[in-house]
Amino acid sequence: MKLGRPLATGFLVLAVFAIAAASAAAATKPTAITGPVTATSSTGATVSGTVNPNGTATTWHFEYGKTTSYGTSTTTTNAGSGTADVPVSAPLTGLTPNTTYHYRLVADNSAGTSRGTDGVFTTSSAVEAVTTDATNVTLTSATLNGSVNPFGHATTWYFEYGTSTSYGTKTALQSAGSGTTSSDVSANVTGLKAGRTYHYRLVAMNTAGTANGSDITFLTAAVPVPVTLTASSVGATSATLNGTVNPSGLATSWYFEYGTTTGYGSTTSSKNAGSGTSSVAVQTTLTNLSAGTTYHYRLVAKSAAGTVHGSDQTFATTGVTITASKPAVVYGQTVALSGAVSTGAAGESVTVYAKPLGLASFASRATLLTTAGGAWSYIAKPPILTQYEVVWKSATSAQVSVGVHPLVTLRALLRARFAVHVAAGRSFAGRSVRLQRLSALGQWVSVGLAPLNASSSVVFRPKLPRGVSRLRAVISVNQAGAGYLGGTSATISYRKR
Repeated sequence: MKLGRPLATGFLVLAVFAIAAASAAAATKPTAITGPVTATSSTGATVSGTVNPNGTATTWHFEYGKTTSYGTSTTTTNAGSGTADVPVSAPLTGLTPNTTYHYRLVADNSAGTSRGTDGVFTTSSAVEAVTTDATNVTLTSATLNGSVNPFGHATTWYFEYGTSTSYGTKTALQSAGSGTTSSDVSANVTGLKAGRTYHYRLVAMNTAGTANGSDITFLTAAVPVPVTLTASSVGATSATLNGTVNPSGLATSWYFEYGTTTGYGSTTSSKNAGSGTSSVAVQTTLTNLSAGTTYHYRLVAKSAAGTVHGSDQTFATTGVTITASKPAVVYGQTVALSGAVSTGAAGESVTVYAKPLGLASFASRATLLTTAGGAWSYIAKPPILTQYEVVWKSATSAQVSVGVHPLVTLRALLRARFAVHVAAGRSFAGRSVRLQRLSALGQWVSVGLAPLNASSSVVFRPKLPRGVSRLRAVISVNQAGAGYLGGTSATISYRKR
């Protein structure tokens, strides 16, 4: 009997362990099914699902966040220990408007944790404000524009504006209603300063939040700024007038006034300068002017902001012409200069001036009287490249230049020698000349190169073939130097026996 009591006790312990093991084996993880979002707003949503405890005491919560990493959980709540599906839901608050969120249901019991599938929803926008370009901009006013979407909430709006992004001034608060689509809004602002840059943006707000539109700028108009510049290309009967115009942000036109007094009396055609905010160059050419006459002129710019006159300037037409009978001569030869005064009158006094290369200013060469038709003429003998002009009364002609070729002479001496001399207004000592022979192919071939002596002369002793050779002497423009063109002698024939 003493042996039987311990045996009975052992069986009792084993039975307890068996019951516990059977209970553990019977426990099952809960079932968690993520359900739909039943309501959303701009900053919140209600998520739902079902939990089956599967007979074991179970708790549940939702995970949520902007990615599938979630990061935020609702409060843990008891689902009981039944074996039927239990509907669950939880409100999510403090969300960001117009943002996509992920969520899932999570259930826990002693047997483990179950997670539902990932769900997605997007919060609605609280309100939308879009700033658009200002219109009707004048010197002191503008219309500010934009659009507002209330997204179903009673919404109000206003514009902020000022000369910086700090704004500082607001338009009156107005209602945008509670619709679900965008509607255009605008407000007129006055009392602005001319020629200033203003910043502005649309602000819309409702119980769900506040939206700020982007910052946009506009420039209030200012009067245009014309600047009269010096005339160019002034001739006997024409001139080009120059200037600049700054439209100051408004569509601007411009023209020149001109005449023989500051009363002007004539205007050029009106042209467009655009509507920018920086200066643009303008130009026009006058024709049919009176020669030898002083004219006044000024630039005028006109826009909706007003008409502004530039400063007065003057120019004088020339009134006398000059031409040269040829562009270049050989040293020692002459050139005929001629021209006429614009009145066509005979007996008018004109003075011919010359400026040979190397001189700093023009010097008088002759004073002449015009003949019938106002014509004049003068025979000049330039020693070097020379500029000529003519003065009549207060008018000065354009300038003409006459180039000069050195006078190169070539002559045959005894025993197949050839003398070359170069004459001009200065010595060519040390400068090189070439003796050339015309080949059978019709090309000039050099048969000698030598420097000139102190008398600007040199003697060549070339090797020539038997028969007749045609020869010439040449000094290049580079050897002739400043003020002279190249020079070539007359061609001579020489027979070698």
